[in-house]
Amino acid sequence: MARMRSVNSGRGFDRFINFTDAVVAIAITLMALPLLDIAGPESDETVWQVLGANSGAILVYFFAFAIVANNWYHHNKIVNGMRSYDMVVFWLNVAWIALIALIPWAANLYGGATDRFEGGEGLGGTGMFFYLLLAGITLIGVGIASYVNAHQDLLEPEQVEEWKQGHAAENAVGITLGIGFLALGALSIFFPTISSYLPILLIPLARIVGRRYRRRGVTQDS
Repeated sequence: MARMRSVNSGRGFDRFINFTDAVVAIAITLMALPLLDIAGPESDETVWQVLGANSGAILVYFFAFAIVANNWYHHNKIVNGMRSYDMVVFWLNVAWIALIALIPWAANLYGGATDRFEGGEGLGGTGMFFYLLLAGITLIGVGIASYVNAHQDLLEPEQVEEWKQGHAAENAVGITLGIGFLALGALSIFFPTISSYLPILLIPLARIVGRRYRRRGVTQDS
């Protein structure tokens, strides 16, 4: 006899979303705290020199902020079509927010290393750690979406068709970003300076992939 799944909906589902949003909001706020330790210009320097001397930390902050915001956006698209969750979604989501909460620390390590080591010694492995963390967050998001797609009783009935149409494109975006982060992690060991500037290309690349999959879906439906 098949074991019945425990499904939570209504108020329980609302609290599930609110808790997730709260963790993301706190994590994205904490990312700015290391920048508060950057001292202002001394009497013999300008603010531009201070920014240049701390360019690694500042660049990583903006990149990490954009990635967390992008992950929250895609996570929000997933839960907006749902009406309930089960324990598989719960634990996948717990893993997702646990990694999200680590991003401020990882970004601080990586940003400090880019300024301190000036691209040498593989940045002490901080780049690999940072990008592996981002890959994990992104691919867990893909896992949540794929699980929900396979258990459409978790979706609002009126959202099922729209969900099916957008699922392939959303997964393609997530997989593209996940593979990109893994590649950047490996690259950061051998070419740490180059790898710290390449992430800016990932989000536009993922958008292009997503558009192509959406157009393919429209073509198949017409």
